[in-house]
Amino acid sequence: MRILFILCLLLTANFTQAQTDFSPERLEEFRKLTEQRVVDFQEYLSIVTDKKRSMEERKEAIELAVGLFIEGAKMQVTGKNNSAQRVPIRAYFNKLLGLNQYHAVKITYYDVATVSKFEKGADGDYHATATYFQKFEGFDEAGKALYADKTRKDIAVNGKVGNQDMNKKDLTIYFGDVTVRQTNPITNN
Repeated sequence: MRILFILCLLLTANFTQAQTDFSPERLEEFRKLTEQRVVDFQEYLSIVTDKKRSMEERKEAIELAVGLFIEGAKMQVTGKNNSAQRVPIRAYFNKLLGLNQYHAVKITYYDVATVSKFEKGADGDYHATATYFQKFEGFDEAGKALYADKTRKDIAVNGKVGNQDMNKKDLTIYFGDVTVRQTNPITNN
């Protein structure tokens, strides 16, 4: 009887496991969706730092950006002296909103964002890494660059299994921590 119980348990576990596995084609669709979300995130960053936009529009961009991240996610930031620290995502955006040492701030992207293939983790979720390349420039009132750098950042991506619709499961994509991989100050603009 005990062997029959264990056999039933294993069959149920294998059936549940098979239901949450995705085809390579479906995982590629999730990867492309993640690429689009990175583009959205980049646009929100650009809006938040654009002092020509209304404060309402900039705060709305913060809310949209924060909604892309899991609770507790952090952004690694680097300073002029190469110091690094991790700050909560909302705090990071609020800091960008109040960059008063610059008359104008411009964040642009100088290379295509990429997303690695999703791989299933031991936790049952799917994980990937999104990489983007950002150029930050801070200007004085005359339009002279006071500081500029190019940074490569990686975003931890978590695809949580959920959204079951007509016996078909889907992934909900969330961003996790953002890590600075490389920062290069720009001395001549």
